Amino acid sequence: MKPAILLLTILVVGGAIVWLIDRLFYHKETAQNVDETDENSISDMPSAQGCADESCGIRSICPSEQILAGECRQEITYYEDEELDVFAGRGEHDYTPDEEEQWRDVLYTLQPSDLLGWGQSIKHRGLVMPAAIRQEFMQLAAEHHPS
Repeated sequence: MKPAILLLTILVVGGAIVWLIDRLFYHKETAQNVDETDENSISDMPSAQGCADESCGIRSICPSEQILAGECRQEITYYEDEELDVFAGRGEHDYTPDEEEQWRDVLYTLQPSDLLGWGQSIKHRGLVMPAAIRQEFMQLAAEHHPS
């Protein structure tokens, strides 16, 4: 029993160290890349094409990914979606099918030009999209904001 506990402890501590290193170095590098990008011009960002299937390069972040990571403009704009604020603090897998449908109703009523701004607003309001809606959002962003 003791060897199992020791092994589990080593794995947890090692995982925490790897996670901290990733957070410190990856986010620092991402912030430097965003600083070099014109914050007011989504069209100058790397193409969103293929973001949903993780085909973007390691150092190249898709516009939808930048928004989901909260690395673009900091302003909050509502898109007639105030009802989504009740989901603040939830994880991407913490939604019922009916709640996902609420997200979907908002997503598919947005104008294509509002997609990226909406994703940014969601992030800055402390909301996390349901996993399925996030995928749909990234696909729509790729379709409507190609390079």
